[in-house]
Amino acid sequence: MEKLPVRTPWLKQLPNQLTLGRVAVIPILLLLYPLDFHFIKVVCAFLFAIAALTDILDGYLARKNASVSQLGALLDPLADKMLVAAGLLLVVNEDSLWTWMAGLLLCRDIGISSLRMVAMEQGFSISVNIYGKLKTIVQDVMIFCLMINQPFLDLPLKEIGWLCAWAALGLSLWSGWLYAAEFWEKSKHRLS
Repeated sequence: MEKLPVRTPWLKQLPNQLTLGRVAVIPILLLLYPLDFHFIKVVCAFLFAIAALTDILDGYLARKNASVSQLGALLDPLADKMLVAAGLLLVVNEDSLWTWMAGLLLCRDIGISSLRMVAMEQGFSISVNIYGKLKTIVQDVMIFCLMINQPFLDLPLKEIGWLCAWAALGLSLWSGWLYAAEFWEKSKHRLS
């Protein structure tokens, strides 16, 4: 006999609470990270990493407990973009990442989010592809590494961060191209 998901109210609301928690971390990072203390920068990097991991957890919990909501579907990608934008601003401000690279990553995310909204208005969706998911993971690792930006536990985080930056840029542009092509194809069929 198949088990039904637990329907306790707190468990049903947990995905949205994790998403809101991700948003609540942003002002903490923006206020503390610029302080010139290495320990605080490391703490902020780990806080960013934990917040980024909640993106995976909230979606998993929402699907597992059949508590996917319209509010969650709207807030989740918004919280992700806000967290990444804050992280990119912080590492650019520290001269740990080139401004043009951060700008391209941000513009791609805004552009794809806009395409998705237009697609919804036209009555279809653009599904997330594996390259977009990989881009998110690599970009989060990049931000974490560049927030610390020096060896940590014998790991060359600055170098790992830069490798991830180039990989994230490539995945960002490729997945963006695929999303735009999917949008174009689906919107053509809607018009015909």
